[in-house]
Amino acid sequence: MKQLAGQTAIYGLSSILGRMINFLLVPLQTAVLTQSEYGINVDFYSLIAFLIVVVTFGMETSYFRFAEQKELDERKVFGASLTMISLVLLAIALFAYLFQQPILAALRYQEAPQYLFYLVAILALDALSAIPFARLRRQNKAFRFAGIKLALIFSNIVINLYFFLPSYWELHEITGWWSHEMRGVDYIFIANFWASLIMFGLLLPTLRPLKLNLDPKYTKVLLRFGIPLLIGGLAGIANEMLDRQLLKYLLPKESWAQGVGIYGAVYKISIFLILFNQAFRYAAEPFFFKNAKNADGKVKMAKVMVGFTWVMSIGFVMIISGLDYLKYFIDEKFWIGLELVPILLLANVILGINTNLNVWYKVSDKTSYGIYITFIGLAFTIVGNVLLIPVIGIFGAAWTTLAAYSAMFVASLLWSLKHYPVPYNWRKLGTFVGSATLMSFIIHYVDVGGSGVKIGLGLAYLLSMFALERNGLFKFASRS
Repeated sequence: MKQLAGQTAIYGLSSILGRMINFLLVPLQTAVLTQSEYGINVDFYSLIAFLIVVVTFGMETSYFRFAEQKELDERKVFGASLTMISLVLLAIALFAYLFQQPILAALRYQEAPQYLFYLVAILALDALSAIPFARLRRQNKAFRFAGIKLALIFSNIVINLYFFLPSYWELHEITGWWSHEMRGVDYIFIANFWASLIMFGLLLPTLRPLKLNLDPKYTKVLLRFGIPLLIGGLAGIANEMLDRQLLKYLLPKESWAQGVGIYGAVYKISIFLILFNQAFRYAAEPFFFKNAKNADGKVKMAKVMVGFTWVMSIGFVMIISGLDYLKYFIDEKFWIGLELVPILLLANVILGINTNLNVWYKVSDKTSYGIYITFIGLAFTIVGNVLLIPVIGIFGAAWTTLAAYSAMFVASLLWSLKHYPVPYNWRKLGTFVGSATLMSFIIHYVDVGGSGVKIGLGLAYLLSMFALERNGLFKFASRS
């Protein structure tokens, strides 16, 4: 357990630190790029997110599952999974080469055919790295895993700074010690390509010994296990990323990139809640599994949910109250989309609560319900976006995100009450989220005064939340 906790911290640190550092590029990129160029960036990486699920088709988890079986050779499991991923990548590359023009037209990249090259190249490097990273995790080489991940991140940062910082200086009439003008979104893709190449080079020693093979004994078991994961994974990533693609095709053709750029930029402000949710999940899942069979396990889960929701609600209000300052993380040309922020933050609060609620089907070995819940969210995502985006534009995507996450929460709650009831204090949880939503919407959508008044209201909410839990949550924490 001690080793697990230590490795969780290392893996979590590399992931969360990576997202935070990449987030620090947002002010630079949004300042240098136009709304349309940034929209292409958002669109490009939403495509990568979909395709990486397709190309790896559950092989990472399949490798973990079968590499531990004594009757199977780990080297052959590793080789078979990597061979199948390579064949899928080869098919995609060949398809992209043979049908380049129709693909570019479908993606609306006719004027920039180089985007297709970067898409396939970055996808290939990231997909081929998935199984070597899985082998490092299996071998308990957490520090090497984190080191290579951080090498990728810092390489990407340095190359981005090299390309964009002089352009930023020029725009703001700042004198720099080197100068060139590179403003196009192409340079984000170039930076990612070279950083991914460095990452793959560092992973090469992990490939040894490598025995590429398509042994039917191994491919059958890997595919049988991996294909259901592909289906669930596609539904999951669609819930997160499909709104960007639907915006692309449902907004007017001449302005889709601007809309996607604004939506993607303001979504970045919710990163503060997303990072907390991710960090909490790294720590909480081992805790939940450890305590699931204990007599007071469900009581502890309920108390932890109170603590999580308490923090998320405070974070929701504090971000909105300080938005007049936090908005400077994105360039002012994107501020037109700030009206979406409370809706997207509320959606992420509900998503975080649902993520913790979903522990019920993990600890009760009813993981099939995870797929059902995800597909319910996907149905709301598709129908909501198709109906609302043509009418209210990017607001339709934001409201649909909120509706989809809410539907997933309700479905998970109803099934949990039947299969694994936990004594959650829903009245208190509802009070936290309801009061945070009311306060945030008042601060943002009602003319309450200047920035000082908004921050004052946020601090008043913070103090009231501390007062509310002084005899509840804090006493539980001190006893634990």
